[in-house]
Amino acid sequence: MNLPRPYSLQSKFVTRLIVSIILISIVNLSALYFFMQSTLQDEVSTRASIVLKQVDAVQKYVQTKLRPKMLEVLPQSFVLEAMSSSYISRSVMERAHSDDSDYVYRRVAINARNPVFEANDVEQELIAHFRENLDKDIWQGLKYIDGQRVFVMARPVRFVESCLLCHGKEADAPPELAGKYGPRGFDHSQDSIDGMDFVGIPTDRYTAKSNADFSQYVVVYLLISIFILFMIYLTFQRVVLVNFRTLTSQFRKNFHDQKGVELLLKVEHGDEIEEMIEGMEGLSQHLFETDQRLKEYTADLEREVDRRTEQLSRENDTHKKDLNLLVQVLGALRISRNRPQLWRSVLPLLAERFLLVRASYICTFSGNQDFTWPEGAKPPVLPADYVQLLLQPKLLFSDNTVFVPVGGSDENIDGLLFLERPAHSPFTADEGEMLTAVGRQLGIAAENLAALDSILNQSENLRIIFEGVPDPLLLLDRSGSVIMANNAAKRLTEELACHRGQRSVLDCLVVQEGENGMTSDQLTALATREVVLDNGRSFIVNSIGLVREENKTARTVVAIQEDTDKKKMLHQFVQAEKLGTVGKLAAGLAHELNNPLGIILCYAELLKKALDGSQHQSDIDIIIKHIRQAQTVLLDLLNFARPKVSTDRQTVIGEVVENVVGVFRVQAAKKGVSLSCRRAVEAMVVRVEPQVVEHIILNLLLNALDALPEKGGMIDVEIAGGSGQRGLRLTVTDNGSGIDPAILPSIFDPFFTTKDVNKGSGLGLAVIYGYMLELGGTVEARNRPEGGAIFDLYFPVAEKLEE
Repeated sequence: MNLPRPYSLQSKFVTRLIVSIILISIVNLSALYFFMQSTLQDEVSTRASIVLKQVDAVQKYVQTKLRPKMLEVLPQSFVLEAMSSSYISRSVMERAHSDDSDYVYRRVAINARNPVFEANDVEQELIAHFRENLDKDIWQGLKYIDGQRVFVMARPVRFVESCLLCHGKEADAPPELAGKYGPRGFDHSQDSIDGMDFVGIPTDRYTAKSNADFSQYVVVYLLISIFILFMIYLTFQRVVLVNFRTLTSQFRKNFHDQKGVELLLKVEHGDEIEEMIEGMEGLSQHLFETDQRLKEYTADLEREVDRRTEQLSRENDTHKKDLNLLVQVLGALRISRNRPQLWRSVLPLLAERFLLVRASYICTFSGNQDFTWPEGAKPPVLPADYVQLLLQPKLLFSDNTVFVPVGGSDENIDGLLFLERPAHSPFTADEGEMLTAVGRQLGIAAENLAALDSILNQSENLRIIFEGVPDPLLLLDRSGSVIMANNAAKRLTEELACHRGQRSVLDCLVVQEGENGMTSDQLTALATREVVLDNGRSFIVNSIGLVREENKTARTVVAIQEDTDKKKMLHQFVQAEKLGTVGKLAAGLAHELNNPLGIILCYAELLKKALDGSQHQSDIDIIIKHIRQAQTVLLDLLNFARPKVSTDRQTVIGEVVENVVGVFRVQAAKKGVSLSCRRAVEAMVVRVEPQVVEHIILNLLLNALDALPEKGGMIDVEIAGGSGQRGLRLTVTDNGSGIDPAILPSIFDPFFTTKDVNKGSGLGLAVIYGYMLELGGTVEARNRPEGGAIFDLYFPVAEKLEE
């Protein structure tokens, strides 16, 4: 490494840096030395204070605990080893002082009782100091004792009143003291300073340790200072010298003229900042002259830029107009529904952009149909070789006119676009490129409109077919949401909403969970299911999953067909067949059994009159009872099998029902049953015998009474007009046990009963069903949501009441 010259900037910097670090080191090390000395003094002072506090603790214990206890135990004796605070504190501190302890404790006095603890010259000097300075409670400092430097901490001992017992008059002191020590240690006056607690700590060992630590600190500090000096030197080289060299190299690359080279040599041979400043002033002058030449070059460049900018501005305006034209064409495409609308919207835009006097489009594949702007202008005459122009599309210029092929591609040209400008205003080559792009864009737009028009027509045809289907149809997405629904599905939705609390077709028939419902996961597969609602309506639900396409959501078509009437007709047919067969059997049985039962009953009554004795009478009564019960069953069979109900007579059902309810109310009251009758219509009549109505309502009331609970029973009878064309409605409602859904389809079968043996023949509901069938009406049974059963009977209404 080359050493810097003495007068160089680098040499000056390094020299001043070393001097600065030396001065800072002297100041810092001096401060550290004095700090360590102060710390050493604080350390030995603290240790001496700890020793005195130990002495205080021992003396306080003797004075407050041990001595009073000894006086209590031995009031007439004085035990020196247990009652003298000075003796005990000396003994404790002597035992606590080991050979390697670094302190000396002495409790001394003038005229001490024990000569060993008589104050020496140093101690007497300190006692004299305390006598002269009564406000001083402690003295600490360094003293040379026996050639050693010792840190001393001393405090005065005042003979207070409690001390005079042992150190006052000899006559007043305990005899044990005089007997052991003689006349020494007495005649001290109260509050006199005749003694002292002395703690001495030799400081040589602490000083040696402190000096060793200080030497280590000096070495470490010097190493750190050298390291910092080295780092600052490297930083100076990096920040200052390297930058100077970089600046010189930049000058060398950028200045090639004679004056610049001379200035560069001057800068390179100087290391001082002053020389650099002088060189920079010369460089500044050179740069100023260079700047003047650059300004001239800049003025010429600005003029060229302005010219080019104006040219680009004109091109930019043209491109902006072209872009606006394309945007407006897209807007016209968006609002156009067919090709004529598109061309009527686009031709004025082309005329505005290219300053046209006439524009026309000729569709060569539709009988040369044309669209011309402005309205009323004549279409142009096609060129003789226009077919060749369609097969090999290109622009055809002629003075101020141009023919532009229009098509989505070169192989699919639909027509020709004719544009005409005012005379002597030909089209440029740049405009030709734009017209080619416009022709291609308009061709694509026309094709899209044709495709869209075809899709819309097909969509409209599908919508008409979809709406015209009489059965409900729905289009669902994968989640089960309705996308489309025809009119029949909407009507079905309104009907179900009235019966099911605003539930949709989807909730009732398609996506309901449970035995008769279809989940959304089943919608994408072909499935046919039958769904029966709570109101008895039955539906066949067919779901067809549409073929999935890639990246498209699955769709499902659901077709619903109601078969409620079909099932009712089938059920009525089967029930009629049952009734017919059982009726014939019942008529034969009734005829064959009725006569023998009559004879048996006659002879039983004769026997009852002829025989005496209560036992015989009781047995005959049982026979007669069962005979009459059998005759009742036969009567039901005859009623079941009798000919058709007469419809010649007109009956106001409300009046008949109210009469029967009035008679039955007494029987209901005995069982604690609430029986009510409501009549919403007054004069609606039905062609039926009153006895038939009485038989029907009586059977229904008896069945309801048998099903009621023991307490809180309720029977409600309502006569109202039926919904739609169903005629008059008679409803009997109870809050009993209801009807088991499993047997609900069989309750109108002959001989079907849920009552105990000998408590029902099973013909009551079958007879009612037969009556309603012959009258042309219907009877329906269902369970009440709150509990109980509901029977709805619909009677055909007569036209008017005969006088």
